[in-house]
Amino acid sequence: MERLTRTNSSRTRFLIILMGMLGAIFVVRLFYLQIVQHDYYISEATKEHITKFTIPAKRGLIYARDGKSEFAPLVLNEPVFTAYADPRYVKDIEKVKTMLHRVAGGNLVSKFEDGLKDTSRQYVVLARNLNKQQAELLKKEKLSGLGLQEAEKRVYPENQLGAQVLGFVNGEGRGQYGLEEGMDLQLSGTAGTLKAVTDVYGIPLSVGADSVQTPAQNGRNVVLSIDRNVQNKVEQALKHGLEKSKATKGSVLVMDPNTGQILAMANLPTFNPNEYDKVSDYTMFQNRVISDPYEPGSVIKALTMAAGLDSGTIEPGTTYNNTGRVQIDDATITNVLTSPRGTVTMTQVLEYSFNTGAVWVLQQFGGGAVNAKAKEKLYD
Repeated sequence: MERLTRTNSSRTRFLIILMGMLGAIFVVRLFYLQIVQHDYYISEATKEHITKFTIPAKRGLIYARDGKSEFAPLVLNEPVFTAYADPRYVKDIEKVKTMLHRVAGGNLVSKFEDGLKDTSRQYVVLARNLNKQQAELLKKEKLSGLGLQEAEKRVYPENQLGAQVLGFVNGEGRGQYGLEEGMDLQLSGTAGTLKAVTDVYGIPLSVGADSVQTPAQNGRNVVLSIDRNVQNKVEQALKHGLEKSKATKGSVLVMDPNTGQILAMANLPTFNPNEYDKVSDYTMFQNRVISDPYEPGSVIKALTMAAGLDSGTIEPGTTYNNTGRVQIDDATITNVLTSPRGTVTMTQVLEYSFNTGAVWVLQQFGGGAVNAKAKEKLYD
C-alpha cells in the first residue's frame, strides 16, 4: 500500500513538472510572438488591411485664341467609366448580361460572358468608355458583384481642327505626336498616393489620421497663339486648293509678321484625334510643316520681290525681257517654263514663278549684276 502511494506521488510530481514545462514553453512562445516579434506581425497585419492607391492627376487642357481676347478649348477631359465584376458575387448572370447589352451596347468587352462565369477570378472587365449616363443607369440596378471605375478620356471638340498640331493621348494615357507628346510632362501633371484601410473588396473604408495621402498635382493648361478662326479658314482653303490642283497633300503656315506668332498651322490629309485608332496610315499623325524638309526657293523669290518694292527699285508694273534662262557665274538659272515669254511684269514674275525674274530684280540691286552690293542690299 505504501509502495502504491509512492508511485502515485511520483506520477503526480511528473505531471506537475510536465505541465509546468509546457506552460513555460507557452509563456516563452507568447513572449516571443507578442514582444520580440510584435513589430513584424503588426507590419504583416497592416499589409493585409491597408492598400496603396494612386490618385490620378487631371491632364491640362489646351486652348486656342478665339479673336483678340477670347479663348476656345481645343482639348478637354471627359469622365468615362469601366464596368467590372467579381464573378464570385454575381448572383444572376443572365440579368447582368441583359442589362449590359441594353445599357453598354458597343462599349462591351468581347467574350465578357465567359468572364462572368469564371469564379476563380476576382476582377473581370465587362465594358469600357461608358459615359456618365450609362454609368448612372448601371448604378440604379444595384446588381450584386458589379462595380464602376472612373477615369478620364481626352476629347477634341473641334474634331480634325489642328489635329497634327495637337496630337492625341493613347489608351495608356501618354501623349502621342504634336503638343500632347511634346508637352506631355507639363500636361500630365503628377499622380498622388493614398494609403487607407480597405474592406474585403479593396474599397477604402475611411480617409482619416491613419491614412497617408499625397495630393495629385494636376497638369498645366496651355494657351496657343493659334487662332481657331484663322485655323478653320486655312484648313478650308487648303482643302479647296488641293481639290483644284488635284494634289495629294499640302501644308500651310500663317504667321503674324509683327510678332512672329503662329496663327495657323495646317496639313492635309489629316485625321480626327477622337478616332486616332482608326488611322492606318501613321504618316497622317506627322506635322509636316515642321517635320518635312522644305525647299525655300519660291519663298526667297517673294522676299526678293518684297525687297525690290520696299526699296523702290521696282514697281508691280516694272518689266524685263524674259528669255527663259540667265547665266550667273558658272550656273545657268532657268524657269520651269523654259520657252521665252518676252516682256513680262513683276506681277507676272510672281504669278508664273519665274526664277529669271527674281534674278533680274537682284541684279538691279547691284547696278545690273549679282554682286556684293546686291547681296548686302537684299540682306538689309
